[in-house]
Amino acid sequence: MNGLPYYKAYPRDFIEGTVGMDFEMKAAYRLVLDLIYMQNGNLPDDPRYISGLLGCSTKKWNSLRGRLISAGKIHARDGHIGNYRADKELETLGKFQDKQRENRSRPNKNNGLKSPPINHTEPDTEPKKDIPLRGPAAGTSSEAEVYAVGKKVLGKSAGGVITKLRKACGYDDGYTLDWLRQAAEKQSPIEWINAVLKATDFRPYRNAINVAKPRAPMIESKEDREWRRIEAEIYRGAL
Repeated sequence: MNGLPYYKAYPRDFIEGTVGMDFEMKAAYRLVLDLIYMQNGNLPDDPRYISGLLGCSTKKWNSLRGRLISAGKIHARDGHIGNYRADKELETLGKFQDKQRENRSRPNKNNGLKSPPINHTEPDTEPKKDIPLRGPAAGTSSEAEVYAVGKKVLGKSAGGVITKLRKACGYDDGYTLDWLRQAAEKQSPIEWINAVLKATDFRPYRNAINVAKPRAPMIESKEDREWRRIEAEIYRGAL
């Protein structure tokens, strides 16, 4: 299992669990948690490596490391730095992913059915009748269909915009059609799609501090969509 692109954070637990710690120790703890999840729980207990990522000296990191271990916030074993809560979260996710792989290896009686995308929401108004709600026949979507629908929604000369949209969607034609269907409900579909594409250019910096966030929605990467799907399955299984 690869490291997580993002993970569930518990702000109240973090704030309450770090009461009495100074800013330097809190900041180190927050960043080390990020590294643990990014490394899928296999963060090397290497002072030079970690201090380089934290932007401090090895001496400073060794001091912070000792304080965090003494406070019970992290542990060091088998050459790795870990966190007990992260261990449980990653173990739960690992078991879930193993189960999903097992399920996918079995014959699927509903193989012809297409699941709705994770970010799917019902439109506020009735969609235009000449815009297909799903792909042809068994719910599949093709490049040709994307361009046909796209030109109905955005205009006959919108081929270049449609190409950019497909690229932003990772050439997932079903996902691209979802954005086109949303655009069909807007007052100016092509202006809205262009705003979405512009916002998506900021996707690598969406978590950056002091960077103005665009107002238009961003198109999710394939990796983020997959993680949202997994997370949704985890929540459904917990209910």
